[in-house]
Amino acid sequence: MLIDNSNILVLGANGQVGRELAKRADNFNINIKALTRLELDITKSEDVASVLQRISPEILINAAAYTAVDEAESQSEIAFNVNRDAPETLARNCAKFSIPLIHLSTDYVFDGKKSGAYLEDDPVCPIGVYGRSKEAGEAHVRDIIDEHIIIRTSWVYSAHGNNFLRTMLRLATERDELHIVEDQKGVPTCAGDIADALLSIVQRLTQGEDEKVWGTFHYTAKNPTTWRGFADEIFNQIRNYDMAVPVVNGIPSSQYPTPASRPLNSVLNCDKIERVFDVPRRSWREGMLEVIDQLLKDEQQSKKRRIKK
Repeated sequence: MLIDNSNILVLGANGQVGRELAKRADNFNINIKALTRLELDITKSEDVASVLQRISPEILINAAAYTAVDEAESQSEIAFNVNRDAPETLARNCAKFSIPLIHLSTDYVFDGKKSGAYLEDDPVCPIGVYGRSKEAGEAHVRDIIDEHIIIRTSWVYSAHGNNFLRTMLRLATERDELHIVEDQKGVPTCAGDIADALLSIVQRLTQGEDEKVWGTFHYTAKNPTTWRGFADEIFNQIRNYDMAVPVVNGIPSSQYPTPASRPLNSVLNCDKIERVFDVPRRSWREGMLEVIDQLLKDEQQSKKRRIKK
């Protein structure tokens, strides 16, 4: 049987974190094989088993998920299939082949009613289909495989995919005024930072002689804010590119009804992951500046190419 030389198998190659993992792996001297949904249907146990046998990875990172929070309310079967059933399938096969599993999860497993930052062992109480499906996936991973790490993160953004930062940049070119929710608190977290954290954990697990630690961990950037605060910082930054910015008005969640309710407090306490794995963490503003710079420079280069043509 053909065995690839990849140390780490990543699922969700087209997602925000999956793309960053593939892009940054060389910085950590880690070999990655990243697969898209078209390359592997993670809901099919036989297909998963076949791929694990062929690649024989040291660790599997599951960065694949159904993340359309509002759409999940009307597409619950799909959300649970991807976020609950697929992690169960992955966990069973990883246990069968003795492959540790790193699984990405979300702040939405909490209801947002706590006044302070959520700890890993705080009671979960998701308030929407997306959160319930992700919490169910977590439970399967814990029940099935001992050698697992579950990483909960929040408010993910990057230079690709659908996310709040990219939406704000688009709306800045379309509208003069925006109404942004200001009573939901969390921490915007750059997908690149999440990838760096995951890769540093992989390094510890595969190269270190320390006793391996398994379980659930929280990882986000530093310094909580609100969606309105996030938007304000985005627009403050793009002024440096001589872009017009809209007026931003803060509103309560009650004035911006959505199919899925969001937690009012999504702040995650990250002391545990810093203590155990010494992962890099920085202010969300630093990651935001890098992503905006990348996006706007890419746009400027694209305009120059169009003009030359």
